Amino acid sequence: MFFMKKLMIRTNVMYRMRRYIDMEKKAVKGFFLLFIVLGLTGCSKEASNSVGNTGFETSALPTEQESGFDSVKELNEDAFAWLYIPKTEINYPILQNAEGDDMFYTDHNEFKEPDANGAIYIEAANLNNMCDFNEVIHGASPADGTRFAGINNFLDKKFFDEHEYAYVYMQDNSLTYYIIAAYTRDNTRLLEQYDFSYASGCSEFIDELYSKAGMNGIIREGCESGLSPEHFLITLTTDSVTEPGKQTVVVGCLVGDAAGKIDREIDYGNEDQ
Repeated sequence: MFFMKKLMIRTNVMYRMRRYIDMEKKAVKGFFLLFIVLGLTGCSKEASNSVGNTGFETSALPTEQESGFDSVKELNEDAFAWLYIPKTEINYPILQNAEGDDMFYTDHNEFKEPDANGAIYIEAANLNNMCDFNEVIHGASPADGTRFAGINNFLDKKFFDEHEYAYVYMQDNSLTYYIIAAYTRDNTRLLEQYDFSYASGCSEFIDELYSKAGMNGIIREGCESGLSPEHFLITLTTDSVTEPGKQTVVVGCLVGDAAGKIDREIDYGNEDQ
């Protein structure tokens, strides 16, 4: 049985850069961070040092994992992190086009070579320090099973139950995400639909997650509630292989921040003003 606790933690909140909004911020400190505990086996199962020192064991990168990040970085300055999901084919650099072209990596690979399968990437509207509320990571689902084709497997309950964690490695940090939901949604851009620079936009996405994952997807047992704008998510997106015109999303919540660098300011202001 898995269950979720919320611990009240006082954090030092850093100033968060904004890319598209020029306004005076109202600084609000976040006090609630997700603390996920494994009820039967304890915190030792693939756990890492969690945000706010909530009791997870410190862990190095998985010993069997060699990301190749340095070699990719030497060839492409757009690479800023590496995504790895154990026991899957998902083991790729994450890129962000330096010129702000969100379509570039839909038909170019991690070496900037033309490639119909594209690469794994985030849009310009996301920060590449992984400090946004929701880092939306895109990838195609080619027939050969590479890139993000495996994301669709998370809609199978047995597969979902057997794959709990996703890791994001950076040059100066190692992040652990607990995979909490998988579902299908309309093929719209999340960063256009929701303004994650405001708490209200974060809450709207949380509402979508609980609603849609409850209807046509999967929510991990014990994670049916408790998310708030104070958390840090990754959403992996790809084309649905069973529902044309839809996308499959897999959502993970940050539970491990080895370097203690993931933080942000949360704006509870009115986004319409």
